[in-house]
Amino acid sequence: MKRFLVTIAVFMCICSTAFAVEQNSGLLDDDKYKIDLQTAMDMALVGNIELQEQRKNLGISQNDIKIANALKNPQFQSNFLVGQIARGNSSQFGLMVPVELAKRGVRKKSAEAGLSYTENKISDYEFKLKLRIKTSYFNLLLAKSDLKIMEERKELLEDLCEITKHKPKNENYQIDVLQADMKLKKQLIQINKAKANVRTAQYNFNRVLNLENNLTLYDTKEDSLFDKSFAAEFNLPDYEALENAAFTHRYDIKMAESKILKAKRDIDVVVRKRVPDLYISGGYAFTHDGMPGAFVGAGVDLPSLYMYSPEIKNAKLNYEKAQLEYNSIINITKNIIHTNHDKLQIAKDNVQHYNSILDESNEILKLSKQRYKKGKTPLTSLIVVEHAHQELLNEYLSAMGVYYNAYIALLQEIGVDNFSQIYSKDTEKEYL
Repeated sequence: MKRFLVTIAVFMCICSTAFAVEQNSGLLDDDKYKIDLQTAMDMALVGNIELQEQRKNLGISQNDIKIANALKNPQFQSNFLVGQIARGNSSQFGLMVPVELAKRGVRKKSAEAGLSYTENKISDYEFKLKLRIKTSYFNLLLAKSDLKIMEERKELLEDLCEITKHKPKNENYQIDVLQADMKLKKQLIQINKAKANVRTAQYNFNRVLNLENNLTLYDTKEDSLFDKSFAAEFNLPDYEALENAAFTHRYDIKMAESKILKAKRDIDVVVRKRVPDLYISGGYAFTHDGMPGAFVGAGVDLPSLYMYSPEIKNAKLNYEKAQLEYNSIINITKNIIHTNHDKLQIAKDNVQHYNSILDESNEILKLSKQRYKKGKTPLTSLIVVEHAHQELLNEYLSAMGVYYNAYIALLQEIGVDNFSQIYSKDTEKEYL
């Protein structure tokens, strides 16, 4: 029996150790937390806490329709006489039912217009959430790209230190060694700063996702912007196609249209308040000596002392405001689409120019390194070339930032996730 218990204990320890190793190996697997842009947006549309809060308004608007269509509750009435007056008069008890005339229908239509506004508002929030995710995803890639530049520069400076140490000793040998060593140590400081920026961008990306009860720190699937897989080529539509797409897809325009419709319905709601309401009552009546009977009654609520004129004027003013707001959105949209289209085209051209320049700069750096290794150029010349290459890489990242921000700004103006929603499936070419 003792041997059996010892065997069981050893087996449990082995299983626990294996499980712990398996768990730890999963935690060390970076790919487990890397997600692409589409996955990030899909996750946010399901689990984003702020979006879930916005979607609660849909249920509220649906209930508002039921509230607007509700019937008024009847009232129980009683009139019991006490004393000698009851001998010649009857006591009564029964119900009074208020009847609204020409009011419930217009209230319901107004609430339905409010539901349409809420639906478009939620869709607009979902759309803008996806754009925020795209922006934070890109910013994280931008920070990782900067870190990659720093680490590649560190490798280059390490090579320079080794080359410098193994060069023949002359009057400049000690200066070159110290200079190369200083450049490398300064680069280590820059790498630490870049790592901090990456972590900050990563936290911001996860904050935008805002997933409920999720402790996982997600990262981008791509390692940098230099692999070209994230920011691929696309066909930029012309002005007319962009305007047509904006008037078709933009949710804030649809919200403005729903707002106009609701304001118009609200005018009908206020005007119908001038229509008198009826009150119908009836019930059982009896005299003091026990003689049974019944009673019926009717009444009218006359809007004679107050005609709701201020409410009607306010409703009309709100309708005019809604129309002006719609016209303003249309006019501003046309102007901004033209501006952002031109900005994006210029930024796109600049990125293409930088792509060709980077290839040339890489070749110059490679040749300069070889010439220094052979003793044909001094260290100072190589450092100048390396510094120029570093600045060019930073300029490229800056150009990519301008390019992507212009892209997101144009998407926001036309109300689509990407340009492929404008083109047919045969012509679409879109990855951003």
